[in-house]
Amino acid sequence: MARGEIIGSLKLRDHARHCLQCQAEMSRERRIQRELQSLREELPIPGGLATRILESVDSLDRRPLITRRQRSKLAGLCALGVALAFGLTSRSGRRQTTEAS
Repeated sequence: MARGEIIGSLKLRDHARHCLQCQAEMSRERRIQRELQSLREELPIPGGLATRILESVDSLDRRPLITRRQRSKLAGLCALGVALAFGLTSRSGRRQTTEAS
């Protein structure tokens, strides 16, 4: 996306437009691309090297990172659920104690 390519779903593109962290990441990516482009003009690059590098970056498997994030969210939601359940049961227990007094 930082290179101006239209990738991902509409939901993903909309998220990137509104997420400050994603915008900062794309800004860094654009800066790196500009710096690499300026180096290209200064240093001769063997034919096809840039394409091979970009292809290797595009082929990286990012699924483990996504799975880890999803698990973290799930663990957080579970902890929240347990805390809420504990809070609700302790509150009803206090009511019963108060009513018995």
